[in-house]
Amino acid sequence: MTPDTHVHRARLYNLASLAFDRPGDELEAALVSGEFVEQLLESAAHFEDDELRDRAEAVAEAAPTDPDEIDDRYSDWAALFGFEEGGEIQQYQIEYAPGTLVTSTDTLADLSGFYKAFGLSLTEANRERADHLCLQLEFLSYLSLQTASLELDEDQDGIDIVTNAQGDFLEDHLGRWIPRFAETVLDESDVAFYRTLAELVERLVEIDAERFDVEPDVFDETPPSPLEGFTDTDEGDFRCGTCGSTPSPATGQQSDPPTQPQPPRGDRDGPY
Repeated sequence: MTPDTHVHRARLYNLASLAFDRPGDELEAALVSGEFVEQLLESAAHFEDDELRDRAEAVAEAAPTDPDEIDDRYSDWAALFGFEEGGEIQQYQIEYAPGTLVTSTDTLADLSGFYKAFGLSLTEANRERADHLCLQLEFLSYLSLQTASLELDEDQDGIDIVTNAQGDFLEDHLGRWIPRFAETVLDESDVAFYRTLAELVERLVEIDAERFDVEPDVFDETPPSPLEGFTDTDEGDFRCGTCGSTPSPATGQQSDPPTQPQPPRGDRDGPY
C-alpha cells in the first residue's frame, strides 16, 4: 500500500465521524461548500472496490446541500441519536455487546488504553464515553495518517506498531459492532443520508479488516443475558447501558505533540 491509500482511508473515517456527530458549523460548511461530497467521492474512488464507490455515491446523492436541508438533518439526528429527543439508535459499542458491568468497564478501559498509547486524549469539552462511534472513527483516521507518515519516513518499526494497532482495534472494537449498528440504522431510520452513511462505514470496516487480516467476532443481533447458562430464569440483565459520562454536543480527540507510537494495551483476544 502507498501512503496515499492511508491518507484516503484517514479522510473517509474522518468524514464519517463528522457526519455521524451532532450536526454543527463544521459539517454545515463542508456540505454547503460541496467539500464533503467532493472529498468523499475522491477518496472512495481511490480504492478498487465497486461496492465502496457505490455506497459513497449514494451518500453523496443523499447529502443535504443548503442550510435549510441541513437544519432538517439536525432534527433527524436528534430524533435518531440524540438523548434530548429520546433517540433510540445507540452510538456506543457497549450497547451492542454482551456482558456484565465488569466486561463493559474492561471495554472502556481497553479503548482508553488504545487512545493513550498514541498520545491521544479527549478534549476538555468532550464528555462522551470512550466507546462512542465518532471517537472510534476518529482514532482510525488518526492511525491511518500516522501510517502514511511512517511509510514516507520508511520507519518499518513504527509501521509495524501502527499496523498491528489498527488490526487489533478493528478486531476487538469497531469491527465487532459496526454491522449491528448499520443494521439498526437501516431498520429504524428512513433518513437516506444516515442509512447510506451507515452502509459506507460498514463496507470501509470490512475492507480494512481484510487489509489487516483480522476477522472480528461480530456481536449477536440480540446480546444474551449475562445469566445465560447459569440459570433457567429470564429475569435480570445487568449490562451497562448508561455507565459513563453524559453526552455533550462536542466529540473529538486531541493529541499531545507527536511521539513515536507505542504498542497499544489491547490485544486480539479482546476484552470479551
